[in-house]
Amino acid sequence: MIQIPKEVYRNFLRFALENANPLEKSRKWRECIGLILGRINGESVNVTDIVPIGSGSSVFVDISDYEKVFSLISFDRIDQGEVIVGWAHTHPGLGLFFSGTDIQTQLTYQSMHSLSFGLVLDPTKIDSQSPGFNIYRVDSSTSRPYTVDFLFTEKFNFFSVYNQLTKELFDLEVPIPEMIPELTAKNTLVWKNITLSLEGPAEVPLNERFYIKLLLKTPHPQFFRVTYKVKIYNATLDYMEEFTNNQEYFHESFDPGTLAVFSLIASNTNRIFLQLIDLKVTDYNQRYLDSPALGFESQPRSEMSNL
Repeated sequence: MIQIPKEVYRNFLRFALENANPLEKSRKWRECIGLILGRINGESVNVTDIVPIGSGSSVFVDISDYEKVFSLISFDRIDQGEVIVGWAHTHPGLGLFFSGTDIQTQLTYQSMHSLSFGLVLDPTKIDSQSPGFNIYRVDSSTSRPYTVDFLFTEKFNFFSVYNQLTKELFDLEVPIPEMIPELTAKNTLVWKNITLSLEGPAEVPLNERFYIKLLLKTPHPQFFRVTYKVKIYNATLDYMEEFTNNQEYFHESFDPGTLAVFSLIASNTNRIFLQLIDLKVTDYNQRYLDSPALGFESQPRSEMSNL
């Protein structure tokens, strides 16, 4: 088991936010990286610190200057039994995963110690229930990453820490979930031979009706069932029969095509999001997929004209 103190999490999150300001456009965000220090006790790892190394572009971090890195670790810490137990890096706005390069880096760490691990943090994934990171090791025989269990040494609200840091760093008072919801990076979901997509305009008129369609495509007619709940950010729903925020909707048929049409009105000049959550797809064999959220983003026209 890997144990992580709240303060270590908070310090690395601060470093991550300094390189991924939520008030800036995501193309300006940079990944950052650090070394994880800790003490190993049998099969347990007690994390003591994440030492920042540096930052790079939104998709790449240079970690070649290890001489500089190891100079950050004092001999006093080594004498106290602290060792390098892994590495941490961020994927701001990209999700939680190990890239091919990450896999090779992790295998290097595991060659030094089998309990070494890699931590991937995406600040946009933080909410009250999730710290916004996963911990991975890699199966040396298949080169496939797998998640590793961890726990915090104390209980706390992850989103509260995130919100406190954004206020300290950026004086940001607007609730973060309204600005950066848990939204997939693309508006198409492919599962086996079924494709679900949300389609609509990239630019929408302010205070006027616009439409987003939910479409399903299959190579041939077959039974399917799709269930989901709806979340909308910075827009109002113009019509939908008996719509409530918590109501679950479903469609089942043998014929693919348009499942639903959402009629929305942009209510302010912030980005517009429509998000399908708790999404499930069932095929004719009654096999189903618990999908990640499927989302669509538009920009109000008045905001677009000012860019």
